[in-house]
Amino acid sequence: MEHDTLVLRLTVTPASWYILGEHDPAFTVLAFAEEGKPPTIPGPLIRVRVGTPVHVWLRNPLDDTLIVRGLGEGVAIRDSMLVLPGETAGFRFVARNEGTYLYWAVTASLHALNSFPSTRRGYDSQLGGAIVVDPTGRAPEDRIFVITQLADRELPAAAPGARDRHGTPVRQYSAVNGKAWPHTERLHYALGDSVRWRLVNASPEPHPMHLHGSYFRVDSHGTWLAAGDSIYAPEQRRMVVTEAIASRNTASIVWSPERPGGWLFHCHLTNHVAKFPRIDQRSDVEYPSTHHEGDADTHAFTGMNGLILGITVTGRAPASVAWQPARRLRLFVQSDSADGDRDRRFGYVLQRGAEPRRDSIEFPGPVLVLRRGEPTSIEVVNRSTEPTTVHWHGIELESYYDGVAGWSGTANRPAPAVRPGKSFDVRITPARAGTFMYHTHFDELRQQYGGLVGALVVLEPGELWDPEHDLVFLLSDGVPQRLFINGALAPQPKDLEVGRTYRLRIADIAVFRLAVPVRLIRDSALTAWRPIAKDGFTLPQSQATVRPSVTNVLPGETADFEFTPDQPGDLLLVVGPTNRAPEASVRLRVSGPR
Repeated sequence: MEHDTLVLRLTVTPASWYILGEHDPAFTVLAFAEEGKPPTIPGPLIRVRVGTPVHVWLRNPLDDTLIVRGLGEGVAIRDSMLVLPGETAGFRFVARNEGTYLYWAVTASLHALNSFPSTRRGYDSQLGGAIVVDPTGRAPEDRIFVITQLADRELPAAAPGARDRHGTPVRQYSAVNGKAWPHTERLHYALGDSVRWRLVNASPEPHPMHLHGSYFRVDSHGTWLAAGDSIYAPEQRRMVVTEAIASRNTASIVWSPERPGGWLFHCHLTNHVAKFPRIDQRSDVEYPSTHHEGDADTHAFTGMNGLILGITVTGRAPASVAWQPARRLRLFVQSDSADGDRDRRFGYVLQRGAEPRRDSIEFPGPVLVLRRGEPTSIEVVNRSTEPTTVHWHGIELESYYDGVAGWSGTANRPAPAVRPGKSFDVRITPARAGTFMYHTHFDELRQQYGGLVGALVVLEPGELWDPEHDLVFLLSDGVPQRLFINGALAPQPKDLEVGRTYRLRIADIAVFRLAVPVRLIRDSALTAWRPIAKDGFTLPQSQATVRPSVTNVLPGETADFEFTPDQPGDLLLVVGPTNRAPEASVRLRVSGPR
């Protein structure tokens, strides 16, 4: 501080980025540094109280012009500032608006000014840092997590081998505060703690961030195009297990752990948490064949990388009575693949009467229907030839049954993988009614693409399952680079009746989708529906208002809507952008009242 002004002197320098720790190869990237100090990824944090003047000097020692954004407020956030080679520029602003912001830069040789900042994926991709403007008075106790990403610049996005045969980028390297799992910071909390996080997405892609085991409250969102955060009033806040943070956007969240054990917070774009390709291997290898290494029971550490934070919650759980399941289910993991198949096909099969044939699979898995408060035992029987696990996405349950081999449970009792020929008994007592999912959390790029996904619905006690009025639409991957609804591009039509109210349950478990627009249309025009739940959490009345029937559901999210057709005729539930043909659709045939 110089008098009442925060003064920061920055420079830009090449740095060796050890994203996977000092013993693995490094990427050479540009990074911000305080003058006289080592470079850091992300760049130095700028944190001040509302009303503080800020003066940033940025020295550019490169032979390239720097294009800078974010070191200002209002219009200055949107406008590009140039720092010519060998020169130093000053940025002055007054921190007038409380919130979380991002500053970042690129080099002019890699980015035309009119396209900046749409692609920051290579040598200058780590030039970003957070700005936090606190309210007056005592600053809140919180943590700041900056997401960055690098796409191997020696393998351009259009090059052969840059994407797998499903269309998923394979040479992306993502980090939280400069490191990738399992080298990211380990977080420790106690039961009942109030946890406050600020999330800053300095990468070029959105990230649907998913928390295991608990809901979190979204208090604000910020965008680089606005002068201040959108800080939500209490009636605008929502409880979720997955929240999408758009590129160059920010969010603040609050949550409180309710169950002890090991939990994860991670991006639900599966390639952002899967095992990285070798950093020092540039050949066009087939990836992934399998990406777990060594003991399957340590898959969390040997088979996962990227945008993951590991959380350990301590404390004594309330004493529980002896486990007495009111209901027992058997869920088989099976495969009908033959020798020579390029992709292994998997499927979940629920036992209904006699045991299913060993070569039978369902795609997607069957809709599992549970009831709130009803203790349910689900025996997962692995008849495939590979280890696996099942994650009960959005379900509040004991950590041991959460489905992350080697991390769920406790250090003294970590959850194992379900090995071929073995079974694992899961104990679930659903805490709330809603729409959820279940899916593999093992060797995900093979097994999730292979078909180990399904929807899960929790009903209220005494409520009967009525699939004619409870319409489940699970979005998942089908043939390469296509998105399926309930396992097909055009599933069987649904029959509806004028004047009757239906619940549309939309769940997205795609591997890699940056946006998934879903629309309910009649003759190309939107109708109207009423959102009633997000991620299985019932929306407050202030948010459950009738609106046009369009939504964006990213991987890891579920959304429920009430819809009452008011006239006969055909409707279409369409998945895909409006500027091209839909990826998939299902016809809803509405008849007059009986």
